[in-house]
Amino acid sequence: MASRYWRLDRVQGVDLLRSDASTHRYARHSHEGYALGVVEAGAHAFAARGRVWTAVPGCVIIVNPDDPHDGGPADRGRAYSYRMIYVDGAVLRGALDEAAGRRTPVPFFAEPIVHDPALARRLVRLHRAFDGTETTLEREARLLTALVELAQRHGKAPAAGDPKGGSPRDVALALAYLSENFAEDCSLAQLSALAGVDRFHLLRAFRRCLGMPPHLYQTQLRLRHAKRLLLTGASPAMAAVASGFADQSHLIRKFKAAYGVTPGEYLGRHPRRASSARPAQYPGIRRRHAGALGANVE
Repeated sequence: MASRYWRLDRVQGVDLLRSDASTHRYARHSHEGYALGVVEAGAHAFAARGRVWTAVPGCVIIVNPDDPHDGGPADRGRAYSYRMIYVDGAVLRGALDEAAGRRTPVPFFAEPIVHDPALARRLVRLHRAFDGTETTLEREARLLTALVELAQRHGKAPAAGDPKGGSPRDVALALAYLSENFAEDCSLAQLSALAGVDRFHLLRAFRRCLGMPPHLYQTQLRLRHAKRLLLTGASPAMAAVASGFADQSHLIRKFKAAYGVTPGEYLGRHPRRASSARPAQYPGIRRRHAGALGANVE
């Protein structure tokens, strides 16, 4: 079975990926939201935060937003099977706010891999529910329960400052420029002149603060913009040009390398839609119900 990516109709801000017998090796990339994964067979290895992590069945992969990482089979030539759930920060934050009955901090997950077979099974059941004939009520109940359990078991207080928000002034200036002009073919000399430092200093500082060089960060911004355009109905060719890629084939190569699927597979079986829809809310959850969230949803 080839990798399959799909988006949810009734719950905005949640995407899913399933891949069986995969040997794909992901290029270094990052996500705007949280990436949660479970390996069902084989082993998955990825580099993040200065070391290599390996996930096997029974483990849960938890990647924070904007955390650079790559990935692939732990043993070259040996396939592995896995499921991924991509969750917008607003969706996770909304679930935790409703569970607590108050505004809660955005959780930070200190360990990219945790050994938690019970949570791994819950995430697999959640993934299967969104791929089956279960009702919307059951799906949302499973999602809410899994997200709250994930944060309660493994979430920590937010890290000391957003790596982008706490960047030195030179990196912050370069980030601001790239965020506004990601489609432009700017040079490292231009960025360093704007930041008021030499090229080597900016390159080293950028890597230290963002975990990747400026050109790779620019590619992430371009890919994210292309995804938004695709969801609003733009063709891959139009999305490629508007996002700064040379052409459609260039976008497809970068998209596949980062996300494991092509733009067409990313759109999946559902029709294109605007990505500005509000994340799903979960009415009826109040402080008096918070204690029930730990209950099993079998």
